[in-house]
Amino acid sequence: MNKLWKILVILGTLMLVSAIGLCLYNYHEGEEAYIQSQYALKGIKELIPELPEEPEMTIEEKAIQQEKEFEIMAGDDLFKDYDMAHGIESDPEIYLNYNPDENSEENPYEMPIIQYDTRWYCGYITLPSLNLELPVLDGWSYDNLNIAPCCYEGNPETKDFIIIAHNYNNHFGQIGYLDSGDEIIFTDCNGKKYRYTVSYTEYIDGYNVGQMSENNNSAWDLTLFTCTLNGQSRVTVRAKLNDDSI
Repeated sequence: MNKLWKILVILGTLMLVSAIGLCLYNYHEGEEAYIQSQYALKGIKELIPELPEEPEMTIEEKAIQQEKEFEIMAGDDLFKDYDMAHGIESDPEIYLNYNPDENSEENPYEMPIIQYDTRWYCGYITLPSLNLELPVLDGWSYDNLNIAPCCYEGNPETKDFIIIAHNYNNHFGQIGYLDSGDEIIFTDCNGKKYRYTVSYTEYIDGYNVGQMSENNNSAWDLTLFTCTLNGQSRVTVRAKLNDDSI
């Protein structure tokens, strides 16, 4: 009996030491990843132009702008003078029914990207409530995830943007603490800012990653996700694009 007890104590001690070692290893990996991501962030921010933010319009200014837009729409044909000068008989139906998607075989939007060191980045993400700012790599791989969050699929212009990251404490390990109404900002490589508001956080089964894009395509402009600590589920944040993005 004493021999069996000693074996159990030794096994328990080994398991405890292994667990502590794993935690220390993950902590070290997370710190290394954060250092590398901040180094890349500093580099790409020096390459990305800063666009001036337009001051928010007052209610009166918005009303004047809408009135001007209505006058333009209700006015004479903007193409009339050009058509007359070139002997073209304009057909308003052509302009009213014009759809660029129907007049081109493909009309994809491609995010601008920047190369820094040996990797390509599509911008950076800012989470003000978590005091966190990280670069976003263009395209995901396990190697890329060891550096920074990655574009999983989609993009901000088509409103189906999904960003994935490891659950390192200084990557997406804290996104489960984002609350409804919190702000998320993504800045692309042209300096354009996309401002989002968090709707809610949910947990998705780790074997049902397809639900990320299925739900996102129908309702969510931005999705952030990472693994839980045990790897069984995905912490998933859903957000909607604000009207004041520039």
